[in-house]
Amino acid sequence: MFDWPVEFERIPDEEWVRQPLDRFGLNYDNVGRHGWYKNLEPTVAQALSALDDDKVLVDYSAGTGLLTKRILANVSYPVGILNVDASPKFLRVAVEHFRDDERVAFRLLSFSKVEKRLRLLDEVVEPALLDRGVDVLTSTNAIHLYGDLTATLESWSRAMRPGGMVFVGSANIRNPNGRPGDWIIDETVAAVNEIAATLVRREPAFERYRDVLDDSGRMAKHTRLREKVFVPVRPLELYLDAFADAGFTVLHVFDETIFARVDEWYQLLGNYHDGVLSWIGGSRRVEGHEPTETAVRDRMFLIRYSLEKLFEAQTSFPCTWTYLTCRR
Repeated sequence: MFDWPVEFERIPDEEWVRQPLDRFGLNYDNVGRHGWYKNLEPTVAQALSALDDDKVLVDYSAGTGLLTKRILANVSYPVGILNVDASPKFLRVAVEHFRDDERVAFRLLSFSKVEKRLRLLDEVVEPALLDRGVDVLTSTNAIHLYGDLTATLESWSRAMRPGGMVFVGSANIRNPNGRPGDWIIDETVAAVNEIAATLVRREPAFERYRDVLDDSGRMAKHTRLREKVFVPVRPLELYLDAFADAGFTVLHVFDETIFARVDEWYQLLGNYHDGVLSWIGGSRRVEGHEPTETAVRDRMFLIRYSLEKLFEAQTSFPCTWTYLTCRR
């Protein structure tokens, strides 16, 4: 049995914990069954090599607990895993999975309206755990989303024990060692937009969406919305420098080619359709209203059509996942 510090509350008494499960969070949880989620396997292996009796792992941007499931399935000794995420919808699903597992705890990176930023790791974890220090930290499929990368990594450093290990993996790092022909997976979204725009201009069935294509101001707003979800890709060197500046030693960088099935990638993009093709039917965050059911159906059709056009006669496509191993 793993024992958390006495003054550490495993499940916080916060409103998001009491909310019902959300369909968006449940849909994302199903992504863990997709073949391209084998990208977690290197991080699972690394984490297991660094864990031992009574060590604490923080899974930062844990989502619905997909990595936690895989780690716990392979340990027979007492460990503690703290799932940290900025999405209450995702984290609520994780609580549902692990509410009765004393090894698993949860913290929400809530948004500070005053400071206009997400709270940092050492701002949501109690001193009782910070004084002990974190032994291992993982971040999978998320580090490319951190706008203030320096502040995030510095907060990791403050929360970790000297010698603690960090294992990071992402398919959205521009890695000069990536294999020719491999995709940076989120760059498929820009390609989907180009193909969809061509079809909208050509086919009378989509004529009602042409006005926005001709409005450069509105399209710029939709592009900015898309880039909040599928953010512009940053180079590997930026991450290496940021880790070094935050007090980490980068021990190893490696990459893997992992194939994503086109139909499974369609399912994920469908969950995020407002971030993929918000200009089809409009968005509350741009025009101030939700898209109609017809517009959502058109979005889903256009996403599927564009992926099939992009990867014609292919059932899957190769992507480069980049992994960083760092020591505090």
